[in-house]
Amino acid sequence: MAAYQVLIVGAGFSGAEAAFWLAQKGVRVGLLTQSLDAVMMPFLPPKPPFPPGSLLERAYDPKDERVWAFHARAKYLLEGLRPLHLFQATATGLLLEGNRVVGVRTWEGPPARGEKVVLAVGSFLGARLFLGGVVEEAGRLSEASYPDLYEDLEALGFRFVEREGEVPETPSTPGYRVRYLAFHPEEWEEGTFRLKRLEGLYAVGLCVREGDYARMSEEGQRLAEHLLHELG
Repeated sequence: MAAYQVLIVGAGFSGAEAAFWLAQKGVRVGLLTQSLDAVMMPFLPPKPPFPPGSLLERAYDPKDERVWAFHARAKYLLEGLRPLHLFQATATGLLLEGNRVVGVRTWEGPPARGEKVVLAVGSFLGARLFLGGVVEEAGRLSEASYPDLYEDLEALGFRFVEREGEVPETPSTPGYRVRYLAFHPEEWEEGTFRLKRLEGLYAVGLCVREGDYARMSEEGQRLAEHLLHELG
């Protein structure tokens, strides 16, 4: 697989937003997701206000607030961008050349490579989902966590903090809690989104900071602007 200019691991709100903005500027982006059925899939229907011009804003339809419909519109908009390759794979570890990250290994076998690699893995590092008396290794309902990627990052010396999110019950889904790991604040540079331990590696979204859909969208845009500056 040829190297992308930017490889983004995770197609939640921050990762998908960053990919959307970069691809609109002609950057060759690989957007890797564990499930194409979960691209920018909200827990609950997003509510405005949204960042102007964002993928979040463009995918929103006040006449149809079903979360699956929102996901379908966002995925359609992403797939319409020629420089963007949206594909399904599970990242299991970082590909390194010396101290530089050049891609990720995948469970499926073929590595995915990028000049710059972004981890936008949300609540999926070392995640445990609590539903009544049941505990699962999942970052959200029916979606597995990234245990191999987490173990690889831990072996490389990265430090983490534990966080917890709660999803309320809806007419179609039960309420549950997710306990997950985020990068320790000292591992991450807020201004550049860099994970300082290795070169060419960045992080955005819930795996570094908490926030609602609009905040995650804003962070994705801001990361895209920084990467565009670095790419020249």
